[in-house]
Amino acid sequence: MNQLLRLILRGVVIVGIAVTSAFLITSYLRQTDWFKEQMYRRLVNGAAEKKLHAASVLADVGGEEQLLRALKSEDPATSEAARRAVEYVWFNAAGREAFERMQAAYHAEEQEDYAQAIKILDELVAKFPRFAEAWNRRGSVHWQLGQYDQSMADCRRALKLNPHHYGALQGQGVCFLKKGDLLEACKALRAALKIAPHDEATRRTLRKCEELLRACPPAGQPRQSSDLI
Repeated sequence: MNQLLRLILRGVVIVGIAVTSAFLITSYLRQTDWFKEQMYRRLVNGAAEKKLHAASVLADVGGEEQLLRALKSEDPATSEAARRAVEYVWFNAAGREAFERMQAAYHAEEQEDYAQAIKILDELVAKFPRFAEAWNRRGSVHWQLGQYDQSMADCRRALKLNPHHYGALQGQGVCFLKKGDLLEACKALRAALKIAPHDEATRRTLRKCEELLRACPPAGQPRQSSDLI
């Protein structure tokens, strides 16, 4: 009886070690570039449900580089899945508390309570100064209040922390447009489109800027073909 019990316990230990080893190996593999590239290929080439799963996995394992590449895909399903995943990464970059405060700021903004939104975001950037999305969001609220200089300052801070933040580049472009600097507006919007080429709102704004440039070129400065692309 004792021998049988020992055999059973030994079997349980062996199984436990095997399961733990398998878990550790799987966890390690999920962090490798090889695994991320496998998920990237599935995101680009897989069926619709596989694309969503691959994008979710990449967001979970820190595959931002792969998601940004997929963002440029000509396939709408791929680029949209990548956009959602990369924005999930950015919104959750500072942890749960910061994410929940961000949601509160969004709610205040939706209610047009901009003073409350600014208050929440002021506290958020003070506590999480490296949270790029908080700076970008505060820049958006400043823009809605017509405070373009403050908005641009927040967008610059967001871009310093996250140079790939196409939303902050778009925000800069819109602020430049409101301030009448069409050349700088076009530059910022084109930079945003290099990262997220299928963002229709950015494309529309860029077309508007280019039309204005054609109609009213900057005084004392000849029109250049590069300004009108």
